Amino acid sequence: MKILFLFLFSIFMFSQSTPPSILWEQTYADEGLRGGTSLLRVNNNEFVLASGNSNNNSSTLIKLDTEGELIWEQNLISSLNYFGASNQNITRGQDNLYYTLANNCENSQQISIQQFDDNGSLLENWCLPIDYLFYYSCIISTNDGGLLISLQHTLTKLNAQKEIQWTVEVHPDNTFTNLLQTSDGHFLAVGSGYANRDETEENLLGSCYFVKIDTNGNILWEKNFGAVNAFSNQEYISTAIELPNGNYLLSCSTSGEVNNGNSCINVWMVTTDTNGNIVNNLTLTPNGTNGGTTYSKIILEPDGGYVVGVFSNCQSPESNIVYTFRLIKATANNTIAWDVSFTDGIIHDIERTSEGDYIAVGSDFNPSVFGSGSLKAMKIGWEPLSTPSFENSMSLYPNPAQDFITIKNNFSENQTVVIYNVAGQTIMKQEINQNENRLNIAQLANGIYFVHLPESKTTLKWIKG
Repeated sequence: MKILFLFLFSIFMFSQSTPPSILWEQTYADEGLRGGTSLLRVNNNEFVLASGNSNNNSSTLIKLDTEGELIWEQNLISSLNYFGASNQNITRGQDNLYYTLANNCENSQQISIQQFDDNGSLLENWCLPIDYLFYYSCIISTNDGGLLISLQHTLTKLNAQKEIQWTVEVHPDNTFTNLLQTSDGHFLAVGSGYANRDETEENLLGSCYFVKIDTNGNILWEKNFGAVNAFSNQEYISTAIELPNGNYLLSCSTSGEVNNGNSCINVWMVTTDTNGNIVNNLTLTPNGTNGGTTYSKIILEPDGGYVVGVFSNCQSPESNIVYTFRLIKATANNTIAWDVSFTDGIIHDIERTSEGDYIAVGSDFNPSVFGSGSLKAMKIGWEPLSTPSFENSMSLYPNPAQDFITIKNNFSENQTVVIYNVAGQTIMKQEINQNENRLNIAQLANGIYFVHLPESKTTLKWIKG
């Protein structure tokens, strides 16, 4: 009987306190000033990476598998946005095609939207009568088949035919860096600036700025928060996500004194309610030392926590700034579960794999140019442990499974099976005999689970879905 997947894990490897390690690392461009700017998971085993080059006005689309091997690479003439809104320079529409923002129009002051198929071939290039700004532009697909794009302080909604529906402008000094369509169909735009500029006291709250806009382009509310003493150009919300309860989790980079009072740029993770009022917060500064900045999307975890990619960004009088790949896991209670650094460089974006690991993309550190270096990707996760003597003692199939799993127990006595989720929570317990045992798992949510036999200290990893 064929076993599709067989992994032996120590259950403690997946506890909240155990950090991951590098499983593989790939470099895709050895020359030029390149950086990974956007990463999309397009199915269980494939990812599309959009990379911009600020040095020669070019860009690249790369499709890779879960082992980092290239499926295809498409070099483009015009540039993707390089610095702003790092994880939203490419989006996948309702039509399963990819869309990017670029400067590919006869009128160099206009913005173009480029459409690509799943092979990386350019299908369409729309030029819109909107002033093109190289910095701080992003794009997301919308539930109605359209697109929402931001350019500096302007939001533009397009319908499924790529026609402009509406445009919203906030204060010219404000800047959008990220977009999100919320579960109620409205939109959240985040970045840097101030709300209620006519009220002086509001400006003292900091320049982490966000605004909610309805489906017709009307502003519902706008908020700002942050450190009183922060520099306005060094305090901004880089990414946002909606939580299952409708609240928002925002990552704000700030140069001010937030919680720990150091002088570094810190990542301030802030949870707000549905109206933008702060509920709680956490400063991601490990052990009171290096600060950091984040561009990456926030990955929600099954246990209610989250993972975010951070690059250290802290300078002391005795040393230069050092940029380091870091991945941080925070719990649902807003405490740091693990914080690991891997190599010099900058994380621009992350995605979670179907196996529960992470793909991080970014660039090596180049001390002469901020945000530059060789384009690279890393898989960060937990190494499987295998002991051949166990392979004939217990097996599990099918894997993945939808309704039932069969466990074959070749030990000399009955066993108690315990099923855990990725958070280490016990989901099921059942005694099995020495033969084949069928377990009903139809009621479990899709995800990653572990079948553990405490008596024999054996654990198998399997996927529901």
